[in-house]
Amino acid sequence: MKKQKGTVYDDVFRTMAQKMPWLFVALINEVFGTNYPDDVKLIQLRNEFIEENGKVVTDSIFRIEDKTFHIECQSNPDGTMAIRMFEYDFAIALEKAINEGSPYEIQLPESCVLYLRHNDKTPDELHVMVTSGKESLTYRTQVIKVQNYSKDDIFKKKLLLFFPYYIMRYENEFNELESDKEKRKDLINEYREIVGKLDDSLEDSQFTDLVGLMMKIADYAIPKGIIRREVREVMGGKVLTLNTEKWFSKGHAKGRTEERIENIAKLLSRGGTEDQAKLFLDATDEEIEYARKSIVES
Repeated sequence: MKKQKGTVYDDVFRTMAQKMPWLFVALINEVFGTNYPDDVKLIQLRNEFIEENGKVVTDSIFRIEDKTFHIECQSNPDGTMAIRMFEYDFAIALEKAINEGSPYEIQLPESCVLYLRHNDKTPDELHVMVTSGKESLTYRTQVIKVQNYSKDDIFKKKLLLFFPYYIMRYENEFNELESDKEKRKDLINEYREIVGKLDDSLEDSQFTDLVGLMMKIADYAIPKGIIRREVREVMGGKVLTLNTEKWFSKGHAKGRTEERIENIAKLLSRGGTEDQAKLFLDATDEEIEYARKSIVES
């Protein structure tokens, strides 16, 4: 059974898994009842498995000490998810057993599904009954319903990887928010608080990367209009303001060409990426090229 083609939600989740694995320590603690410190050594394992019917690609597999953790992200409840999780977990365990050699032991990973949306019928646990002869056992996969966590819960439990998906809890209200100025103001103030707290708690690069993913999903999930523009201004404007204060001299992010090239060069020389330059400074490929040349020449 192949996993369906990914969406922007999957892309953001895998980006966090591959480039921001530190976000997953708190999630593992929350889901599996562990108590790993923030700086525990977390090893990301291969997430592609070739089976007879084709390639199976899982979202994230991590190892901490002697335990393996498998976490999948689903935008909607899926009636096949229980059997898919068993398939993925068995593939993970089988590869580990083959690598370790005889005598073989199939040790299934600790597994969990994050549901970005849920409804009244979404279970709290996924079950698969496994029967061999007269013996049977129930294989269980834990479920986390992301929208059950308030922003205060997320900060308290350090579940910051939920924030890129935070806007999804409002998706049924976008039409109303577009025309209701007061309710829209509440949403913008909520995002202003979230972004401010993230800036206080994260390093510069962590902050800009996470807020960049928040904006990516906001651009995808929110229809064009006032809400999208105001939400993006809070996030992008906050990032630009904070980082120009920290990385640059005050002021001129959109000034003359020479000043723009200088600002882009300063961002890149301080560890910023080309994507961040494009996102926060509206830099073009040509400006980035000039900025890199100016760094080399200096």
